[in-house]
Amino acid sequence: MHNMWIIFLIIGLLVLGLLVLLIMAARYQRDYWRFRGIPHERPKKLWPVIRQIMTQTLSTEAMKASHYTALYAKFKGSGPFCGFYALLQPRALILDRELIRQIMIKDFWNFNDRGMYCNQKSDPLSGDLYALRGESWKEMRQKLDPSLEGDRMAWLYGCLYEEAEQLLLVVSTTLMKQPHSTLHIQKIMRRYVLSALAKSVFGLDTQQRLKYPLEDFEQMTEMALNSYKHGYLMNLMMIRFPNFCRLLRMRRTPKQAETYFLGLLNDIVEQRENSGVRQQDYLQLLIEVKALEQITHQYEADKELKMHLQNELAAHAMVFLKAGYEQTANTLSYVLYELASHTDLQVRVREEVKKAMERFEGNLSYECIQSLTFMGQVISETLRMHPITPYILRRTLNDYPVPDHPKYMLVKELFLIIPTHAIHHDPDIYPEPEEFKPDRWGGPRDSLKEQGTWFGFGVGARSCIGIQFAQLQLRLALALLLSEYEFTLNSRKPLVNLEDGIALTLTPLGVIEPGTEERAV
Repeated sequence: MHNMWIIFLIIGLLVLGLLVLLIMAARYQRDYWRFRGIPHERPKKLWPVIRQIMTQTLSTEAMKASHYTALYAKFKGSGPFCGFYALLQPRALILDRELIRQIMIKDFWNFNDRGMYCNQKSDPLSGDLYALRGESWKEMRQKLDPSLEGDRMAWLYGCLYEEAEQLLLVVSTTLMKQPHSTLHIQKIMRRYVLSALAKSVFGLDTQQRLKYPLEDFEQMTEMALNSYKHGYLMNLMMIRFPNFCRLLRMRRTPKQAETYFLGLLNDIVEQRENSGVRQQDYLQLLIEVKALEQITHQYEADKELKMHLQNELAAHAMVFLKAGYEQTANTLSYVLYELASHTDLQVRVREEVKKAMERFEGNLSYECIQSLTFMGQVISETLRMHPITPYILRRTLNDYPVPDHPKYMLVKELFLIIPTHAIHHDPDIYPEPEEFKPDRWGGPRDSLKEQGTWFGFGVGARSCIGIQFAQLQLRLALALLLSEYEFTLNSRKPLVNLEDGIALTLTPLGVIEPGTEERAV
């Protein structure tokens, strides 16, 4: 009996010691920035943090953008970065343009981690260019870069042009079926971008869609992008402790979505390899990358090699959905909204398209699309006002002393936030930031300045690999739509976000509405 009491006492002391250590660790985390003497936002009280974890209350992208904008405004000029807390985890918000350039370009080798969880062995679709880090990311980027160079875009032009023409047909058909001329434009743009990616990147042409309908492709895409195998706490754990979670073979992609996309790509790639027919789409370029890898790599088992390369191909294809589907559709919706709000600018873009087509003998060719300078300025200004992502996330690979700031250190595994929305709306950088002014991009471009002040497609080596692909999708859709329709606002209510969609009124060009004859003349 006496021994039992001793055992209970030892267990009690161990539990008490563990609790003391946990309290000390939590206290250190809460006072991390104060101990380091860095200007920072005070952490929340412990109970609200616990309640947020237990109720799994997630911050939306809009809430994060608002928070980071407030921090940027409060601490701007106080130093190269300021500190804040995500739950109990210390994070740094980057304030200085020169430090942004160091992170994104000069010392990029130490900041090429986006802080995303991936597990290539257990979850092959997660091992894409977007989530990889270090040497794995570098190797994949080097393999893919040649497949998206400028001459490749000219080669893909016909495939994307057909989808833009189909978009125009969908718009025309939808307007004929409706008693009014108002469309919720975002839904149509999402369908256009998804269809273009399905055809160009996944090989779903008209014939393949008999077996793999676009409706099923859309459903699986939504599942892969917006639902996860685990709940909030487990996903948080995968981000915080990725190596430990990989040992446990944890995964993020729902199994149903993985089975669908791997099966689809295995089927179509096998058909092409057996037929020897070379299609003019991006999937063909991925197949050629795979074939080159198969020649240059040596594996003990041929079956293992084929499976590895096919999974890699699938991950390459999935990155277009993860980084290009919603983002491109949203940008296109915002461009049309801004042009509907500023009809004089809409007329300028339309006239530019008309004159360019005249120069190219009425042919909306690849060269014609590339010559649309003012349209490019409109897209750049849209991405400034409505950035694809309101912030850029990075995680340091090793300790990094900030040059010329002795007390500032970005420690290993620290999450960094570059507040793109706040920087894009900083009046010291962009006068009258809430005004839509494409002409601010009309003068000589200062690429060095833009490296720390404009993040339309990211900056540096880890910028979006599909910039030219996305630009081509945007320009084709805008050129065809603006050549046929005038866009005006359905409501005077200013747009706050895309959650409720964008309602625009479309008027076919050349059609005179009753009561407007005198103005038309």
